[in-house]
Amino acid sequence: LEGELFFFEDMESDRAFILISENPDWCTGTLSMPRKTGALTLDSKGYPVVYGECRRGECEALCRAYLRHANHCPELVTMSNTWGDCNSADRVCEAFIRKEIEAAKEMGVDIVQIDDGWQSGNILFKNPRDERGNRTFDGPYWDMNRERFPNGVRPLTEEAAKDGIRVGMWFAPSSHHCFALLERDKAALRKAYEEEGARFFKLDMYQAESKEETDKMLELLAEIYSFGPDVSVQMDVTRYSRLNYLCGREYGTIFVENRYTKTANSFPHRVLRNLWNLSRYLPTNRFQFELVNPDLNRESYGEKDPFAPALYEMDYLFATVMLSNPLFWMEMQFLSEERRRQLAPIMKVWKEHRSVLSRADVMPVGERPCGRSISGFYLSENGKPAYLLLFREVTDRDTATISLPVDTAKAQVLISNADVSVSVENGVARATFSKPRSYAFVKLD
Repeated sequence: LEGELFFFEDMESDRAFILISENPDWCTGTLSMPRKTGALTLDSKGYPVVYGECRRGECEALCRAYLRHANHCPELVTMSNTWGDCNSADRVCEAFIRKEIEAAKEMGVDIVQIDDGWQSGNILFKNPRDERGNRTFDGPYWDMNRERFPNGVRPLTEEAAKDGIRVGMWFAPSSHHCFALLERDKAALRKAYEEEGARFFKLDMYQAESKEETDKMLELLAEIYSFGPDVSVQMDVTRYSRLNYLCGREYGTIFVENRYTKTANSFPHRVLRNLWNLSRYLPTNRFQFELVNPDLNRESYGEKDPFAPALYEMDYLFATVMLSNPLFWMEMQFLSEERRRQLAPIMKVWKEHRSVLSRADVMPVGERPCGRSISGFYLSENGKPAYLLLFREVTDRDTATISLPVDTAKAQVLISNADVSVSVENGVARATFSKPRSYAFVKLD
C-alpha cells in the first residue's frame, strides 16, 4: 500500500494503532506485509515514522492530537495578503502598504503580509530558469526595491507595531541546482528579520523533488526559526512538489489553495469542504484558508449562480475559515464599509475564544459541504465538549440532526447571521436555521 496515514483496528481486542509516514510531496510511504512472515514494514524513504496506540475508533483523533502537539499549538492569527485581488505586484509600495495597515487596524487583523513587489527582482519578467523551469532569482534579486520602498520596510513594521499589528514578507527560496543559493537566501531572510522587522515569511515557488532538495528546504526552515522566538512561516503548497502537510510538521502554517474571484474558482462551499475534509485527520490550526472580497469580479460568475461569493455575508465567509488561520486574501483597503460592518461582530467573538480554538480538537460533523449541505465541526478540549460550528448552505432544509461524540450538553449560540436554535441531547445536535447561507458558532457546556 502507498500512503502517509495508516490505521489498524482489531475488533477482538478493541485496540488500534497508527503509523504516520512523514513524507514530502515527491514520495509516499510504502507499507508491506508478506503473507509468509506477517512482518509489517513501512518504507518512509528516509523520513520519520510515527507509531501510536489507542482504542479502536480513535485513530483519527490520535492522528490529529499528535500533529497538533508536534506543531507546538500556535495561537490562531488573522493575516492579510493582497495577492488575492489579482493585481500582482503592481500596487505594492510604501504608501499602499501603509493603507493596508490602516485597514488592518480598523478591522482587527493581526498581520499584514507584503507579497511580491518589495524586492528588486520581478517574478513576472525575464527570470532565468534552470533545466526544470525553476526561476533562479540570481544576482541582487532580494535587495530592497528602493523605488517602491525608499525607506525600506522597517518604518512600516514600527508603525504597525504601535497598533499591535505585525508585518510579514513573501519570499521564494531558489531551489535550482539543489538550492545552490541557500546561504544567500538564509542571509536575505535574516536581513529581513533583523533590519526590516519582518516576523512572518511566506515561502513560495520552490520545488523539492528529491531527498537532497527536501533536506535543504528543512535546513532553511531550521535557520529561519533560529532568528528568534517570534518568527513564523507560511508554507505555500499550492503547486509543484513541496514539503506537503506532514514533512516539516513542526514549522509554521500551511497555505493550502489559490482561489480567485477573477477566474471564478472561488466559492465559499469549496473552501469549507477542503477544511472539512482535512479536519478528519489533521489539526485545523495548522492551516491558512482564505476569504476573498466577495464584491469583486461579480461579472465572472453566472447571473443565476447560487454559490457566487457576492451572495454571502462577510461574517459567513469568515466563519468558513475561522477554525484555521483566516487569511484576508484581498486588498483590505477596498473592502466596503458594509462588508466591514458584517465582519466586526464575529471577529470580536472569535478573538475572545481563539485561545481555546487554538488548542481544541476539531472534527468534522454533519454532511460533507457541497453547497447544498448542513454541515459543521465539533470541538472538544481535553475530552470535554467545547463548541459547535454549524452551517446551513444553500438548501431548503431548515432543520438538521447531527450525530456528535457527546451525549448531552448545554448549547449557547454565541453568534450567528440568522435566527438559530441548537440543542444537544442523546448524542445528537438538533439545529434549526431561519435562512440559507447561515452559520452558528455555539458554546457547549
